[in-house]
Amino acid sequence: AYLIGAAREGQGQVVNLDIGRKIADLPLSGMPHLGSGITWQWQGRTVLATPNLKHGVVTVIDMQDWQVVKQIKTPGPGFFMRSHENTRYAWTDVFNGEVKDTLQLIDKQTLEIAARVTPSPGKTAAHVEFTRDGRYALVSVWDSDGALVVYDAATLREVKRLPMNKPSGKY
Repeated sequence: AYLIGAAREGQGQVVNLDIGRKIADLPLSGMPHLGSGITWQWQGRTVLATPNLKHGVVTVIDMQDWQVVKQIKTPGPGFFMRSHENTRYAWTDVFNGEVKDTLQLIDKQTLEIAARVTPSPGKTAAHVEFTRDGRYALVSVWDSDGALVVYDAATLREVKRLPMNKPSGKY
């Protein structure tokens, strides 16, 4: 029922498609990657979180009143963000930053970075997807000498590593 868009000038808008008009403005500086945004339940409300292609921040927005709940600082600009209903973490990368080899895991209830995962030091880690049941996180090491790395989504331990050349989406 809602369409969320952002302009490069630091302003976003929420359009209610049922009534056909804008219902809220969002302060979204830089360039949020809304297509990579995810939602989950937080304190009884649905929130939307989106990484930012220009700034080291993940913006968390309450989808009931369209207010920014929190700006979570990351070590650099990110591109991909994923989670699963059966995991406590939202996984986000630093695809466009200096620390691109390390994924930041945000606790979906505290809205804090709770853990970090570095699959291959010095190589870009990105494109996290989950198995259907959410038990495993599938991480791409985006390099010509890369890998698909499988993590236990609860313990964050590496389960398996499959060598690959710049693996991207896993569906």
